Amino acid sequence: MNSKKEQQKHQAARTAADYIKEGMTIGLGSGTTSHYLIQEAGKKYAEGIHFYGIATSRESEQLAASLGIPLLDPEQTGKIHLAIDGVDEIDKDFRAVKGGGGALLREKIIASWAEEVIWIMDESKLVERLGAFPFPVEAVPFGVPFVKQKITDMGAVPVLRMREDRPYLTDSGNYILDIKFLQDTDISLAAERIHNMPGVVETGYFGQMCSRIVIGTESGVKVMENPI
Repeated sequence: MNSKKEQQKHQAARTAADYIKEGMTIGLGSGTTSHYLIQEAGKKYAEGIHFYGIATSRESEQLAASLGIPLLDPEQTGKIHLAIDGVDEIDKDFRAVKGGGGALLREKIIASWAEEVIWIMDESKLVERLGAFPFPVEAVPFGVPFVKQKITDMGAVPVLRMREDRPYLTDSGNYILDIKFLQDTDISLAAERIHNMPGVVETGYFGQMCSRIVIGTESGVKVMENPI
């Protein structure tokens, strides 16, 4: 584990937790950076700032519950005031790729539902161009062979994500394909094309969904506002 990166993630999470206010419903993300956020959110709740959480994965749900954060399920949720989550990579135009942790479908639902979205990260996640990180695509198991074929026809390389000796299963019971694109691929256009393939449930392209990003750096925390 890279301790410098972990410190930066924790710094970003601590800063982002200050955006949680009394009475809010908060979308709680998934992955290592979001786990730091959930821990900081738990401290806020223990200090008397009362809010509700809605989690993007079972793992995050379990962590939040263990810290005493009251959780809502979708049927109980009217408005989500703020969603806070990590990213796998993001460019200068605030276009993000997420889903390395396997929770991309629920993450996108929560981010789309929220009035405001904050992405938190260490400084390595801010990149000049998207594409270094494998691009995740969630697909129904029956459709995976077809989707793999169509993605291969695009000139990309799809790899079925595995856990030990069997396909990785998302919380929704689907499979994930991790895609490696050609170097000059426009990720946004490729994501749109893939999303329209029968059998695809969701992609890891999150566009310009965030209001701001919070980055842990060697010199402290940097907050960047999305002008759009």
